[in-house]
Amino acid sequence: MNKNLEFEEIQQGSFLVLKKMKEIFEKNNWNYFLTYGTLIGAVRHKGFIPWDDDIDVWVPRADYEKFIDYCINNEQDIYPFKIIHYKNNERYIYPIARFVDTRYRIEYENAPDYGLGLFVDIYPLDGYNENDILLKKRITRLKKRISLCGLNTMVKSDNKLKNIIKIPYYYALRGANVTKLLKKIDLIAQKYSFDKYDVVDCTCWENTLGFAKKEELGLDTPSYLIFNGEKFQVPKNYDAILRRIYGDYMELPPKEEQVAHHYYKAYRIREEKIEK
Repeated sequence: MNKNLEFEEIQQGSFLVLKKMKEIFEKNNWNYFLTYGTLIGAVRHKGFIPWDDDIDVWVPRADYEKFIDYCINNEQDIYPFKIIHYKNNERYIYPIARFVDTRYRIEYENAPDYGLGLFVDIYPLDGYNENDILLKKRITRLKKRISLCGLNTMVKSDNKLKNIIKIPYYYALRGANVTKLLKKIDLIAQKYSFDKYDVVDCTCWENTLGFAKKEELGLDTPSYLIFNGEKFQVPKNYDAILRRIYGDYMELPPKEEQVAHHYYKAYRIREEKIEK
């Protein structure tokens, strides 16, 4: 019986995944940026938020695609690390990529087993045309369909009427091909180039920026912050980004909210040596 990892072990293992990802990006002169809670951790704690174990990274679309193809084409060379994406895993259910350590296994409460290990979430950044209202609506509809048909059971809301509407839709989508939906949303999200358009966001999934201008974010001039004793790339205007998404991110949340929000179990499946 595999023993569940302790919280600190998950943090340590996830950090090693980030280090390997950074190594590949720097070797190939590709851009990446720590983001979301990982960026808050770098600014406020110089490492993980003490109660957080997720690692999130933004990557401009062109470098994102290069990284995925590199990992697929060099799978043996980067072992035990691996990219998980719809291009190489038909069981995968998200329109973002995950870079994982296959010496571990993660089991989610409500998602199919697609071979996930300790991981880094990698969010592609695309350009956006603010006048293209239809594109945003199409992606929103697709995201809802993917969320419904990709999970093992329907996630219920507090609104009973919404549940009544969702139930038949959920079962109607059970036979849907999730990979086709992921390809479709990815293709739509890439309609506007990150390099050619001033407004950007993770169009295919997390529109947390509300579509912002690159110059406001400082994505053209990367900076660096310390995370767990090592330098990692961050947007130049990281403070403006975090305030745009979270407000006063430097203020700690109430004690009762300082808890991990992941919904999975993690354990080691191979006792190979883990490089520090």
